[in-house]
Amino acid sequence: MVYLEDMKRWTTGIAFILIFTFNILAYANSPVRLKGDQITISQELVVATGNIHVEYKDIILKANYLELDPKTWILTAKGNVSVIQEKNTLTGETLTLFLKEDKYKLDSVKGELTDRSVKGFIYIRGDSLEKDQQGSIKGKDMAFTTCDLEAPHYHIKAKELVIYPQERLYATDVSFYMGNIRIFSLPYYNLLFEYPDRQPFIPEIGNSIDKGYYIKTFYSHYQSRDLYGYATLEFGEKTGIGLGLTEFYNIKNVGPGSLNIYVLPTLDKIKADLGITQEAKIGDIRLNGAFTREGVFYDRWTYRISASGKGYSISHQGLENKTSSVSSYNTNIGVSEKIGNVNTSISLASRYYESGGIPIESNDYRINATTKIGDVNTSISLRNRYYEKSNIPAEVGEYRITANTKIQNMNIKGEIFTISYPDINSLSQFGYSRILTKVPELSIGSSIPISPDISVNGEISMGNYIELPTNIQGYAIKGNIQAIPKTIKIFEGDLESSLRINGAYYLPESYIAGLGINTKWTKDLLQNLRLSLSYEYNEGWGNSLINILSELPTLPSNAISGSLISKGDNYSITVSGKYDMLNSVINPIVINSSWQKGEENKLSLNLSINPYYLGDITAVSTISWRIDPKWKIDMSWKLYAQSLQFQEIKINYDLHCWEMNLRYNYTTQTTSISFSLKALPGMGTISLPEF
Repeated sequence: MVYLEDMKRWTTGIAFILIFTFNILAYANSPVRLKGDQITISQELVVATGNIHVEYKDIILKANYLELDPKTWILTAKGNVSVIQEKNTLTGETLTLFLKEDKYKLDSVKGELTDRSVKGFIYIRGDSLEKDQQGSIKGKDMAFTTCDLEAPHYHIKAKELVIYPQERLYATDVSFYMGNIRIFSLPYYNLLFEYPDRQPFIPEIGNSIDKGYYIKTFYSHYQSRDLYGYATLEFGEKTGIGLGLTEFYNIKNVGPGSLNIYVLPTLDKIKADLGITQEAKIGDIRLNGAFTREGVFYDRWTYRISASGKGYSISHQGLENKTSSVSSYNTNIGVSEKIGNVNTSISLASRYYESGGIPIESNDYRINATTKIGDVNTSISLRNRYYEKSNIPAEVGEYRITANTKIQNMNIKGEIFTISYPDINSLSQFGYSRILTKVPELSIGSSIPISPDISVNGEISMGNYIELPTNIQGYAIKGNIQAIPKTIKIFEGDLESSLRINGAYYLPESYIAGLGINTKWTKDLLQNLRLSLSYEYNEGWGNSLINILSELPTLPSNAISGSLISKGDNYSITVSGKYDMLNSVINPIVINSSWQKGEENKLSLNLSINPYYLGDITAVSTISWRIDPKWKIDMSWKLYAQSLQFQEIKINYDLHCWEMNLRYNYTTQTTSISFSLKALPGMGTISLPEF
């Protein structure tokens, strides 16, 4: 009889798994497996009782009783309910799961939650806990702590607790307890995960050049998802009392924005900083704007406005800094549109910059059009650049037509290019090394199929040029060819190489030639250890297919370089050096290294050593190190001209469920100490199990 009953349970269980799996696929892509002492299936209800064990994705659900309505797809589990996903565990009396809506509610909840970025666990207890379709978490009559003791050092109670993952946490009717003693109560509490150190009544104490010794604290508030922020109260040795308010808001049918104001009312002259940002959407048009006025430690203001829609954008920004006598204004306009089979775009950029009374004005205007005619891709490009400094102008117009196609195994690209300019000297502003006169250049480039073992590319161009800095001028024929053989094995290593030859012939007898040779040989010496040797030789002009006009000359070189690379699962070390045979000089030896153990122990070091004077060392390093379970240090430093500078140091001390943070910043010359709840800022990454 027992055997028949077991067979019945087993058969029923298999049938339920099949039915449940095929139906649940309408709402999920993973099968559901259910086990229980007894399972009853009908058209109206599926009921399971006794030792229920459900597996879905990576979630395990346990309960004494479970029922599923196949019409509404509402699942209810009762009695010793537990939900387990990796290290997260929730327990309760009743779980109501709305499979269609992807939301659920757990009554009489207890649990411990964590995430990769959370230190330890967050322990919760409450009347109910809900998760909605957007992933938001809501709890009623909640108590939570990050202390893992049976009698925790502290805990926080709230009438209502809501967590918007990656965004913010807010709670109402909040009381903070040390042990069983209530320390203070707040009508509401708001924690912005973007600013985890803005925790109420937990001061930051420090010292800076501008403020001297100071102490400040924050108080966050929350009215709704469309209005929240935090206030700042500060007292500085040099600045007196400082009051700040930061508000984040969302105007219905307009968009989100923010307002920030900071005032020093106790100085002889009231000083303030003001910042405003606003986003808006009108139909398909997106608008953005921002304005800042800094008057506390500086005298400057900035603003920016932009608008964008389908196929166009416009932006303008300005800066006026009276502290450093600098002003700057930039305007950019971009339009793209497809007219028939032609893709067109227009780009207009204008900038004005003034420093120390010297004005600089620059404009860059471009028009491009591309289309395909048969098998030929064609494009037309018009560009005008203008530059003026101290009332001395320079201007260049560029006009380019290109076409490329494939004929059998050859890729062919041709170009007609010319420029206009008022004078040759002004062209130095735009980096030209070869200059076309008024006659256009015709250029044709192609890949040349010779052998599967070698890749060859070539180009030939004709035009009327001025060659800088040699000042050779006249009608010329230019050409270049580059050959790249396949990698070959030599001395048990891999050899890569390339050869480039190029030159220009100016009628009737002047010419310029260039040659480039590059080789690289690599070999694995040991496991995780590789040797690389390179040789580089360049003389004359460099090689740039098609874009030959604005190419800068290649500096002559004749050098051997080498590197030794060692890489493992958690480390990387590269030692490299170079010998310049042209000048008989050994370049500095460079060492780049990194090491990591887990998430908390990391080290990087970039080192440069002068081989002629070993005392001439330049180094930059960052260190993140867990010294022991309680102490952790993060710092960055650099060594330059025999001077060691600590750029930033942060020392973290674990006070069990609290943390002490000591910071020093070399750039701002600021030292500060602050305390925070250890895991609380990480609650923004917490997500409840998703069925």
